Amino acid sequence: MSSEPSHTSAETDNNPPPSQWRQQPKRGCFSSFARLLLLLIILTGLLLPFTPFASKIKKGIQDIVESARSTKERIITRDVTRDVIKEVPVVKEVTKEVIKEVHPPLPDKYISRKDIDVATLFNGITVKTNLLTEQGSFASLERLDPESYKAEFQLSIRVPKANQTMVELSRINKHLPAILPGLDAMLPAAKVSGFYHKLYENKTSRVQNDLTRLNKILDRHNYYDTETILELTHPTTQRRTLLIQSEMDVVADGSDGDRMPTLSEYIYLSDYYQPFTSYAWAKTTKNPNPLLAKWEERLKKAQDEFALKGLSSARNRELSAIISTLKVEISEMKARSSLIAEKDPFVVISLLFRGYGDQNKFTPQIGDYAAVIHEGRIYPAICGDYGPSFKMGEASLLMAKTVNPKATPYIRPESDLKVTYLIFPGTAEKERSAPDLAKWREKCQTLLGEVGGIGSGYVLHTWEDPFKKPEPPATAPADGTSPTSTPTTAPAVTPGTTVPATPITPSATPDPTVPATSKSGEAKATTKAAPTKSSGTKSKETKKK
Repeated sequence: MSSEPSHTSAETDNNPPPSQWRQQPKRGCFSSFARLLLLLIILTGLLLPFTPFASKIKKGIQDIVESARSTKERIITRDVTRDVIKEVPVVKEVTKEVIKEVHPPLPDKYISRKDIDVATLFNGITVKTNLLTEQGSFASLERLDPESYKAEFQLSIRVPKANQTMVELSRINKHLPAILPGLDAMLPAAKVSGFYHKLYENKTSRVQNDLTRLNKILDRHNYYDTETILELTHPTTQRRTLLIQSEMDVVADGSDGDRMPTLSEYIYLSDYYQPFTSYAWAKTTKNPNPLLAKWEERLKKAQDEFALKGLSSARNRELSAIISTLKVEISEMKARSSLIAEKDPFVVISLLFRGYGDQNKFTPQIGDYAAVIHEGRIYPAICGDYGPSFKMGEASLLMAKTVNPKATPYIRPESDLKVTYLIFPGTAEKERSAPDLAKWREKCQTLLGEVGGIGSGYVLHTWEDPFKKPEPPATAPADGTSPTSTPTTAPAVTPGTTVPATPITPSATPDPTVPATSKSGEAKATTKAAPTKSSGTKSKETKKK
């Protein structure tokens, strides 16, 4: 037990604790906030002079004071009523149609395809394509496999059959039976020439070679350019004839400085014009070929480039070949002359004939005589040049423009297979010379006579000499009478009458070098006066036009 005396509650109440122990009364929130705000104001006042804002505040107070001192005028504000016209813009409502493309849903897996499409290429070939897809392996692996992405070409061609009967030949030209009355006698023993089959074999081989280069493949028009090639022999005279039915394309090449020393600028500047034809002969004058200077310029340019160092071996080989070719051609220009397509009537024969002369007696050669039949007209010509081995039916520009005046080097006179070429193999002259158009006509007239002649009402065309010098004008005699000209042996021609193609006059002497014609009796002998007599033929032909 503690010895400390105990105090009663009364004692405690009567003796309160000291003042520092006494509990302080609680302050309200407002009082605390006021005291805090006062403290912040005092603190701000103490610190503000030491901040950058002091000078600005001072300056602002000074400006207010100065403004109040300087303002002595009283500002009176009055309300003034004014009428204001306000433009209300017109709002134009424009409805814009928005077309939203709805794409098909994306595929969620590979779906195989097999599409078939049919189209026609520019060269007339109908193309049918089959697109076949199948699921493959990974792209990195398929890229290495050539079989994964390939095309297989299959071109189907119907090779045509040749005309053989008179009905078939007449379908191409209805005038043939009348123009060539001896054709009936030759057709029973006629044979479709092996050259016809060889031609279409060459065409097909060319198509096969170019099949993977569709832009270069032979077009449909040029594939079907020959209707027939027949080997004909007249039963009486045994004269052989190669009959070809085809179209007529145009050749515009050839040059001859002896007869034509200058060429038009259009031809001279062309990079495609060729100064040569297969039919050529030795020059007879010192007139240079009109294209010789251009060829010599080409040679010098090639030689100058060849002399440069650093060219690739491929370019050197190319230049070497060009230089060799130009040297040969320049030498040929200096020594020989060629036919001129613009002035001479000739036809072009295919290179497929070359080399078969010893095997086939119907093989045409350069220089052989020919007759060209179109519609109701027949034209004398020679075989003057070779063409591609897969092509048939081409003639000189002169022949083309005579058949159709609209023909040009780029526009063929006849696109249909309406032209008949009668070629007389083995008839070329041994010595070639410049064209003698009167002689060519005379020779063709004789050869046509040996296969039955020309039918009644038809005449062999007469070519005018394009280089014939104009005759001097007649001079009046000194006695004042009318001028006279040298009489000719040509008989008078009554307008509207038919003149025989090669009439015989009592004064004419037969040419022993020309064989007799067939039993048709159209021309038993060719006369020296034939060129003069041909003027009558021309009169009739002109009237017939």
